[in-house]
Amino acid sequence: MAYVLAYLGLSLGGSLLSKLRLPTAGEAVLALTVATGTLAFSLLLVLSISRLKLRPGSEVAWLVGMMVLFFFARPDVFAIAGRWLGSPGRGREIAELLKITPEQQLFGNIALILWAVFLGRLVSRVIREGKLLLPVAVVASIADIITVFWGVVAHLTEKAPEVVEAFSTRAPVPPPPVSLPVLTSVGLGDFMFLAVFLTVVARYTMNAARALWFTLVLMLVAPLAFWVWPKAPGMPGLPFISLAVLGANWRYLRFTRDEKRALVFAGALVAIVTAWIVLSAIWRTK
Repeated sequence: MAYVLAYLGLSLGGSLLSKLRLPTAGEAVLALTVATGTLAFSLLLVLSISRLKLRPGSEVAWLVGMMVLFFFARPDVFAIAGRWLGSPGRGREIAELLKITPEQQLFGNIALILWAVFLGRLVSRVIREGKLLLPVAVVASIADIITVFWGVVAHLTEKAPEVVEAFSTRAPVPPPPVSLPVLTSVGLGDFMFLAVFLTVVARYTMNAARALWFTLVLMLVAPLAFWVWPKAPGMPGLPFISLAVLGANWRYLRFTRDEKRALVFAGALVAIVTAWIVLSAIWRTK
């Protein structure tokens, strides 16, 4: 609860200050402070819930509750659904009815994080050994890269950016007036997989706290990639999250000789399939 209150307090303060006329330097500092602070508190919230000992039934109940809260806190989702279902007018009516205050978007951020975390906890139950984090993280990272650059996320970013924005947390400040490497948005999938990783790390007594701080550092560094590739359609977060979690817990990942051979074979197969998908996507765009 403390992390929720800290997140909301910082977000609300940033939202109010962003409405004032500040000098350029002040706006840049505000954007950097709020974006970094809300990211840190959101990751701490994920860690704290990942460490809880809960039954599957409780996780399902929390998952459903947070999903319902998310839809009410983000009524624009109903407008989007209305357009997709062929009833845009009805969707807008529901969205306008549920809009109470602009600040309810902040509660939508919290609901989205909690929804993703409890979903991640449920998914983590299929991982029966801590060392399986390595293949799971590698495959998830490759899938994330493909979807962001050539798959569903890339398509939505180009054709329906409002969908991507609706299912992401966003720091409540306008973009800084000067170019800064600031991470202002994190998607539901990134929080879900972070919860999967941290839950497994906590369950098998690995170093969850170190994994969290490594993740925070790498996610703060990740936006620098936009300076290298400014026209990138998006930023896949899972490779950075996976690298942080695996790097913080590498000494716990011990495999037998047969397991290493199996991993090498599986890795080669994944590399071949990935190369085929990427080359096919590039060929189609020509």
